[in-house]
Amino acid sequence: MKKLFILLTITLLFCPKSFAGEENIALLTKKGFFEAPKQQSNLVSPRDEVRRSLFMHLKYANTYNYEGLKSLYADNYSNADGLGKSTYFDLIKKTWESYPDIKYRITIQNIEVDGNRAIAQVGESAYASTNSKSGVIDDRGCLQSISTSVYHFEKINNEWLIISDYIVSEKTFLRYGSAKDINVDLDAPFQMPADTQYSATLKIQVPKDNLIIASVGKENITFPQTIAEEVFRKLPEDGMLERVFKSNDKNINEYAVASYGITKAEIKNGTEIKIYVTGLGFIMSRVNVIPKNEYVKVAKNENDKKAE
Repeated sequence: MKKLFILLTITLLFCPKSFAGEENIALLTKKGFFEAPKQQSNLVSPRDEVRRSLFMHLKYANTYNYEGLKSLYADNYSNADGLGKSTYFDLIKKTWESYPDIKYRITIQNIEVDGNRAIAQVGESAYASTNSKSGVIDDRGCLQSISTSVYHFEKINNEWLIISDYIVSEKTFLRYGSAKDINVDLDAPFQMPADTQYSATLKIQVPKDNLIIASVGKENITFPQTIAEEVFRKLPEDGMLERVFKSNDKNINEYAVASYGITKAEIKNGTEIKIYVTGLGFIMSRVNVIPKNEYVKVAKNENDKKAE
């Protein structure tokens, strides 16, 4: 469940605050929106061409057209996590295998064009159910991701292709069983300087007569992914579990991660206590690490100068 969320459903062309659904997509296709314009290309602005490219992502992503999606990325694509095109699309393939019904949405917030280059800022979300049931609970998981991203385009051979992207913020939830019915959040900073302390706090609305055990950790965003060490603790009565971490000094982005299990006790035969796991949940919250610049001298304040 690493770097799951890639291309998303796009909003309607002239309604940036409304989500495009299947009926709207079908209508756009019927009207020939996805076809290359004929004899009127000079009437289409670069901004609308970039918007059209985003709509092609909608069509390919939500129909799981792997090759079509791949054609919208430049061969020299590299994202802010250091993943190249081949690695990135290997992750896309694994995502679709694990979440075969995944659907994407996007809200276009802004598009800026400068010659043959463009930047699109978007709000993204993705929803899916897992391909298999949990090994602990007889239930398929429910996946949700919410993020804000910036896509960098370049016009290559008359096509607007993605050459890079940067995820500003990202939070992902995976829930099984009774975990689907409770409020939960993982509070962590969107970005931190390298080698700097920060806190990550898991907040859960604890159901009555339930016991929750939970773990909070962190993982560097690498490929292959390294798994965070999990140390489970009983969730305090206030429903909050906090840990303090130090961001890595390798200038690699990272995730604050949390796992939790919801249990309920039942007395059988008057004396025997049996514990049931009724829900499982996992959360990831992205922490972008700001690299240290060793060539910038920090100015001393007046107190430091007096101390010298």
